[in-house]
Amino acid sequence: MTDTRIVGLTIVPSTAHVLTDAELAFSPASGRITYLGPVRGPMGDGDIDGTGRVAIPGLVNAHTHSAMTLLRGYSDDVPLQTWLTHVRAFELRLTASDIRAGLRLALAEMLRSGTTGFVDMFQWDSSLLALVSESGLRVSAAPAVFGYDAVAFPMADPTPGADILTRTATLAAEFAGDPLIGLAYGLHAPYTCPPEMIADVASRRADDGIGVHIHLSETRFEVEESLRVHGVTPIRLVADLGLLDGRTHVAHAVHPLDGDIELLCRPGVTVSHNPVSNLKLGAGIAPVPSYLAAGVRLGLGTDSVASNNTLDMFEEIKTGTLVQRGLAADPSVIAGAQLLHMATAGGAPAVDPSLSGVLAVGEPADLVLLDVTGTTALPFTDPGSFLVYAARGTDVIDVFIAGRQVVADGVVTTIDEAAARADVAERSLRIRRELSSG
Repeated sequence: MTDTRIVGLTIVPSTAHVLTDAELAFSPASGRITYLGPVRGPMGDGDIDGTGRVAIPGLVNAHTHSAMTLLRGYSDDVPLQTWLTHVRAFELRLTASDIRAGLRLALAEMLRSGTTGFVDMFQWDSSLLALVSESGLRVSAAPAVFGYDAVAFPMADPTPGADILTRTATLAAEFAGDPLIGLAYGLHAPYTCPPEMIADVASRRADDGIGVHIHLSETRFEVEESLRVHGVTPIRLVADLGLLDGRTHVAHAVHPLDGDIELLCRPGVTVSHNPVSNLKLGAGIAPVPSYLAAGVRLGLGTDSVASNNTLDMFEEIKTGTLVQRGLAADPSVIAGAQLLHMATAGGAPAVDPSLSGVLAVGEPADLVLLDVTGTTALPFTDPGSFLVYAARGTDVIDVFIAGRQVVADGVVTTIDEAAARADVAERSLRIRRELSSG
């Protein structure tokens, strides 16, 4: 099969350098990049004109709960504990078909805005994983557990947490041959999952190699309660139980105390920074410069649209940059390129440890093309500046994952977006009416 060539574009293979008037080629058969460099000759049949386009590595949403698109705009502008109560009441009314509809819309939104892989904790089963595979996205899916006996989504699946842990391993074996699908144990948090469960999952992970996804130190209240109940921070607690001795992905880590940052530097540990969600909920601002200086492997995530309202990773890049500068009152405290790195190469290992998150010969052809001829891109003199401070998901024109085109000329090719939008709107309205009627 002939390679696909994209000719005459600007390429940002990583945050380290830029290629102009360049060519990128990949093999549709292998799904890997075969050439990256100066244009080798005129365009031929089947080649893609890259004029007025910039190519970047696919964006990675390092933490979300994608099926929660039904909750977009629900319970905005309330205190965090009130928000948690409202959201949980909504989740308890989700059926299996509601969750599937919410996931389908999220997949379309992520693809349309340049996300090629995501790390997710929610309800997961074979049919939902197959839906992701059909869409073309990569995922590390963590079926959520809230305790051995707790049922996370009773109207969708009555399976208790103990059996969900077993199912996670079964799903990992079932999808072992699908390069787009990975599984992780989804421990919700230390305040919902007891210490014995955390230690149990650490032991399972040591035996089967399946990773772990967990929320840690998202709020000051959570940290204070952990100190009161356990005498240590949430990060120290799970470390003492063996959870940070292997592949573990930590969501948030907004409030580390003494010694916590060093624990997050352990091999195999990755952390998702979620600036928009943390700001919207008033949870705080993570010490990103300190994490980067210490060598913590940081990705960037949106969290769910219930605490964010969009899955647009470009919003996270810009907000994540600006909030650190505002907090420090110092524009040199962090560079926008560091947030762009977090959104690509930083988050890639959380989806799959074999992914580099850069564009290079031999790497998977996970790439995004953005239009740089629009008003907010001109004059187009600095690609890095555009990507960090001006780009939006709506600038995305084409998306390829493993060499497969999943967005073409701004249209998702693998999902009926109109049907997905209508389905979610109807289902969300039904649940809101149920909740308002008591």
